[in-house]
Amino acid sequence: MRNLSAGDPRRLGSFTLLGVLGVGGMATVYLATEEHSHANSTLAVVKALRVDRFPDSYIRLLFGREIEALGNMNAKGTLRLLACDPNGEPPWFATEYIPGMDLHKLVSLHGPLHTEAVLRLAAEIARTLVDLQKNKIVHRDLKPSNILVLSTGDGSLRLIDFGVARILDRDQTRPAMRVGTDAFMAPEQLDGDAGYPSDMFALGLTLVYAATGTEAERHDIQGPGALRPGSFSADAFDHLTDPLPGLVRACTRQEPAARVTARDLLTLLADHGVRPRGRGAGGSTWLPDTARTSVLEHVRRARRFLPEPRDEHLPRTRALPRTNEPETAWVHHLDGRAYFTSPVDVAEGVVVCSLDGAVRLLDASDGHILWKRDLGVRIEHTPASGHGMLYVPCSDRTLLALDTSDGSHRWSYIAGDSGVFTPVVAGDKVLVGARDGSVHCLCALTGSRLWVSSRGKGPVFDRPTVAGDRIYVSGWQGTLQALSVHDGSRPMSLPRRQDLVGAPAWYADTLILSSRTGTLCAIDTRTGRERWLRCGSDSACTGPVVGRDLCYVATTGGTLWAHDVKTGAPAWQFAARGRLRSVPVHHDGTLYIGSDDMLTAADSLTGAVRWAHRTDGTMHAPPLITRGHAYIGTWNCTVQALALPTPAAP
Repeated sequence: MRNLSAGDPRRLGSFTLLGVLGVGGMATVYLATEEHSHANSTLAVVKALRVDRFPDSYIRLLFGREIEALGNMNAKGTLRLLACDPNGEPPWFATEYIPGMDLHKLVSLHGPLHTEAVLRLAAEIARTLVDLQKNKIVHRDLKPSNILVLSTGDGSLRLIDFGVARILDRDQTRPAMRVGTDAFMAPEQLDGDAGYPSDMFALGLTLVYAATGTEAERHDIQGPGALRPGSFSADAFDHLTDPLPGLVRACTRQEPAARVTARDLLTLLADHGVRPRGRGAGGSTWLPDTARTSVLEHVRRARRFLPEPRDEHLPRTRALPRTNEPETAWVHHLDGRAYFTSPVDVAEGVVVCSLDGAVRLLDASDGHILWKRDLGVRIEHTPASGHGMLYVPCSDRTLLALDTSDGSHRWSYIAGDSGVFTPVVAGDKVLVGARDGSVHCLCALTGSRLWVSSRGKGPVFDRPTVAGDRIYVSGWQGTLQALSVHDGSRPMSLPRRQDLVGAPAWYADTLILSSRTGTLCAIDTRTGRERWLRCGSDSACTGPVVGRDLCYVATTGGTLWAHDVKTGAPAWQFAARGRLRSVPVHHDGTLYIGSDDMLTAADSLTGAVRWAHRTDGTMHAPPLITRGHAYIGTWNCTVQALALPTPAAP
């Protein structure tokens, strides 16, 4: 988007223009905002005819037909019409703004879609074409750049740009006027005619582009003209994966009457087990993870233009004035029971959970609620994230996967008689410890069980530590297990250690363990042998954390100790103000230490305190450090965002 220039209007109707989204041959498209009341406002897209280039009354007529077509479609598979003035100077109309990425850009940036995704795409667009036909509308310019992949990131689509759409039972365009895009144009459009089969022809070639990343060769329109217009050689689509060749041929037959209809295409796809999403329902995404992330980025860009909502029915988010370092950016008030887990970083924002089973996605920049899901069960352990999902361990002995874009349900895993605790994502797997001392390994995408390890001694409350192709877990009774990520077998025996505290830390080929007896030890993960052992005067209250060749352990006496990873020699110590309730967090050379209601930042190499900040409640879980902020959950039912100062240059 570019800024407005001197020649651009600043306001059209009730819409304030913010910037230029694009300039086409006929119109300029703006991002705009409309204030409905003192409570809130929304973003919109305003399309204004370029009257300086098109004073022609016929072009104005086409622009009016586009407005009429949008109004008739009732937003089924298209963008909802908000307001219009076809007789204004310039003529304009406004539609809802849904951030997204067009299919052409998505494929050009991230490569061809796999066959299943192309079939899902076909089902979504075919259903939209059925809706258009109910309103006697022919799009006439269906192509990848006119298919918008929505910012929900779940694969839902909108068909856009009805600038050359035709409403049947009305006058046609001017005689022999050719409209559309050559690469996707049906043969009858060459003569200025188009009907429902024309859109099906274009859909078939759009599927070819989505599956291959290139447009189908059109020797019938360009080149020497060896073929009749609209005809393709018998093997033109054989390079596609079944069942695409047959579906594309059915859409692109030369004679319009011989082409498959949109409704019949839905039936063919259903025979292959592919159906469009339910209206308004959640569903699994067909987008690649990288593409999905790019699409969702449009959401954050768009929200920067919106003022803070003032809906009194939502839990309060208090924006505080900026002060000295560090600065409180915002404080969000939960409306449920106390907050007990760490915030979780996802592509769309920051996820927070409360003990009453509420899961919220907050905008990381201002704390606004993007979605909320009430699970109806307690959440006592921090979820994990990955693959566009949030993996939530619930008190009803299930691990629940939610889509991070909208909170919709993706899958559930029932652990049987054993509860599950703190999960971790390892590649395409999710690993979670259980009450009976075992570890459950699930497919991250589907939740199907891959393996369950043999039982250990005591529940595995802490997050498993992933180290290459192995995981290390410590049970509540202090036992240590080494398991293979592939099948859950035990690849090696480890020294017997009792009274271990927290999850072990892994650094290079070294596993660091802390215990309630005050012992800190290092184990060589290649041999399973002990490297060094240090006995302290105070027992540990947290598991170890590693960073910058040091490991950090908090003790029950309120002291944080730093030890050399290679030798175990003490490096420095820090006396906390209050009880140390969670492991410190190492990030970019700084150690963030939570003690009661105080968050302290210290140089991780020297222990020198950089700053200390008093929170509005006790911290029971580590803060989340990301996006230049510290996100803190407190027992006072709040989530606080601190804008972190930039460390001074050495």
